[in-house]
Amino acid sequence: MPFSIEPTGRSRRPGPSAVRGLGLAALLLVPLALGGCGMLGFGDDSDVPVGPQPCPAIGVLDGANRVTVFNGRGHDLTDIVARAEIRKAVTKCKYDGNEISVDIAFDGQANLGPAATSRDLTLKGFVTVVRHGTIKQKQVFDIPVAFDGASRSVRFLKTIDDTRIPIGGTLDGSAYELLVGFQLTRDELDYNRKVPPTPLE
Repeated sequence: MPFSIEPTGRSRRPGPSAVRGLGLAALLLVPLALGGCGMLGFGDDSDVPVGPQPCPAIGVLDGANRVTVFNGRGHDLTDIVARAEIRKAVTKCKYDGNEISVDIAFDGQANLGPAATSRDLTLKGFVTVVRHGTIKQKQVFDIPVAFDGASRSVRFLKTIDDTRIPIGGTLDGSAYELLVGFQLTRDELDYNRKVPPTPLE
């Protein structure tokens, strides 16, 4: 069964949702400092009152930023089906009454291993909404990855649209943190803890 990791601290003509997601994903092609939507220059000036409206901070959860998929016969190098890692994430947010609508995008890389029998891979990811170290919301989703031609390495982009976060009074986006990562099984988590990370090339 999937193991939920608790925070330790810190895709015919696309419809409106797809257009929004593609625009956000494009931000991953340039260096960015993660942070509030005001810092990233999101929003229309006519929608923004005096002063910026902060997005929740976002980050990639340490320990869940990488996954190694095995064939079930062992943990040797020859048993690896694929390895993948999430590299960085960005947000775009809009204040809507007593809620914030947050669009999230993150990128990563996946490499096929010696035990791969298919060039299509589906990984599991998650995003959590955290406040004061406590998970308030969690969404688990598929991350489809396709390897073209003879390539054994591919970069992927994933977008999650319209995550709704409640606000009110003095509570705004700065009160929350968003964490993304791979939804790991107990076995995958134990492997990450035992084996030092090796950057993918």
